Amino acid sequence: MTAICDATALLLDRDGYEALNTNAIARVAGVSIGSLYQYFPDKHAIVVELARRLERNALASAMERAAAIDIGDPRAVTASLIDVLLDPRLANLATRRALLLQVPAAWVLPASGPTDLSTERLLAQVMDQLALRDGPRDVMSFVVFHAVEGAIEDAILRRPEALDDPAFRAELFALAWRYAAPEGASLDAPETPRTAPWPEPLAEVASRLREEPQQQAAEAVVRTAPSTTRGRASVETILGAMLELLAEGGWPAASARAVARRAGVSPATLYRYFPDLRAMVSELARRRRAVTLELLSAPLSEPHDGELHALLRALVERLVERARTDGRAGRALLAEVPQVWVQELQQEVSAAVEALGVPKLEARADIRDGDRARLMWVIVAALRHSVESAIVVRPELFDDPRFADELVSLGTRYLLRRTAW
Repeated sequence: MTAICDATALLLDRDGYEALNTNAIARVAGVSIGSLYQYFPDKHAIVVELARRLERNALASAMERAAAIDIGDPRAVTASLIDVLLDPRLANLATRRALLLQVPAAWVLPASGPTDLSTERLLAQVMDQLALRDGPRDVMSFVVFHAVEGAIEDAILRRPEALDDPAFRAELFALAWRYAAPEGASLDAPETPRTAPWPEPLAEVASRLREEPQQQAAEAVVRTAPSTTRGRASVETILGAMLELLAEGGWPAASARAVARRAGVSPATLYRYFPDLRAMVSELARRRRAVTLELLSAPLSEPHDGELHALLRALVERLVERARTDGRAGRALLAEVPQVWVQELQQEVSAAVEALGVPKLEARADIRDGDRARLMWVIVAALRHSVESAIVVRPELFDDPRFADELVSLGTRYLLRRTAW
């Protein structure tokens, strides 16, 4: 079974989910197709098993470290949180990257949701026993877990070399510990053993992958722009129908026929403007990118010589309000769509916000020491992932003012030089 999972992860990472097929998996795994079907009915089941394995490993790592913690040393406990999320035993990089990019979050939520919730509860229980700053432990545990997870996942996708960089690990510790530390506490990281190397897939599986022909990447989607008022109205109706179906029934409900029927247009009209479902998703993601950039660019572009806390508050409140307004439609785009389809647009948003934010940090004397570009990268990834995780699994947080307060605290404490706020 390990060979099947390794083969699936490598093919998924290289060729994508759409090109993945059980015959190729069997060949790369070195098993017969009959043997594969003894364990898994289809490729979807194998992908879900990949997610289950990662989540089981994560929970086991968390429980192992929780049993060994010293509640008298909260800095060491914080370092253990970093160790859990950076633990190479969770899965190799190809598996983690493939699951993040190629597999809609909703497919693996049955595996990842309970594990994340258990980890957050375990973290909240541990935090209750530690000498930390005052604050709502239920919200703090959610924020710190997903903030660190977000920075690591962004590194996996955009900067994998950082995963072996001690400076990146130091920033993860600073992100978590400065957020939770009581006033006057030491902010230095404790001594920790060097992280073990990331595991490689089975050598024989990797060898067979090189012999397996690579599937051609899907051609870029080109859509026809409407030239008439009626055509533009049809496009808006089609996109609205797509969002409704994603929100109601997920990806399986969003067939082209179902979208056309919901929109009240003929399939021919739909295909005139959108050659496939991916084209619809791309347009929805493009619009979301434009609105997000507009929301965040305004406070970052304006002169702002006051408290950093006020700038972060403006940014967080815009993100929270956008998430509240989007509702189920926003969740649909995050949870029901393969992120590889919208990855380029998402990275454009992150890069643009980072570029706007770095000069802000460079102009301030109250920012702590450290590479400004790295500081901005980490906090943008942390805040974005915390908000997106809430959209997918804890939407009720957007009606809880403590959530925005804690996101602001996360950014303020991570970036500012001083230890008292």
